[in-house]
Amino acid sequence: ENSGADILHISPSHQFPTGIVMPVSRRYELLRWAAKKSSRYIIEDDYDCEFRLFGKPIPPLQSIDTEEKVIYINTFSKTLAPTFRISYMLLPPHLASLFYDKLGFYSCTVSNFEQFTLAKFIEDGYFERHINRMRTYYRSKRDRLLQYLTQSDAAPALTVEGEDSGLHFLLHLATDAKDSQLVQAAAAKGIQIKFLSDYYHEKVGDSSHTLLMNYTGLADDKLYPALDTLFTVLKPYLKL
Repeated sequence: ENSGADILHISPSHQFPTGIVMPVSRRYELLRWAAKKSSRYIIEDDYDCEFRLFGKPIPPLQSIDTEEKVIYINTFSKTLAPTFRISYMLLPPHLASLFYDKLGFYSCTVSNFEQFTLAKFIEDGYFERHINRMRTYYRSKRDRLLQYLTQSDAAPALTVEGEDSGLHFLLHLATDAKDSQLVQAAAAKGIQIKFLSDYYHEKVGDSSHTLLMNYTGLADDKLYPALDTLFTVLKPYLKL
């Protein structure tokens, strides 16, 4: 309200980088905000929504929108492969008509062959089965990582948050060291890490002490060695 904005871009299923899942009350609050003006719209980016690792899938904001205020977007970059470069958009009916009227000339950059192949993949149920397999695979990898953190000597200085959704979670560190100091220490050992403070809109501080743990890019046989190296670096800075 205070910003004067008419367009809101959100990722309610799994916000990046905090990993927060937006509660239902907040979703309805945003829909009420959008309904106050004809010029207001919500862009719902359902990033990472497929990888909810605990509990039932959360319905998108678009499914409870009765005023045609939500533009739903998603991509297959996480679920299949980023090289496909295939995304999609679900428009409210009145905006869909406007889109075809004003942008009907637009030529899609994705080949028809890939589009029809993907459509068939979804139609025959292969995509859903693929997602279920990947969800099981990532849940197993996450569980191994959480087990390592629980059994680590550094466990008393570690707090996990947001581990039930998406492909990353937050790890709070009990430390007085600056985030940049820890980033440099890890980089010296060949490990790149990110803290919440790296994503601040305004650089108000360098002490979030909250590490983003993204576990998708590591091969299974490299997970524990990488963690051993990381915590060898971090341990001297932790309050144990």
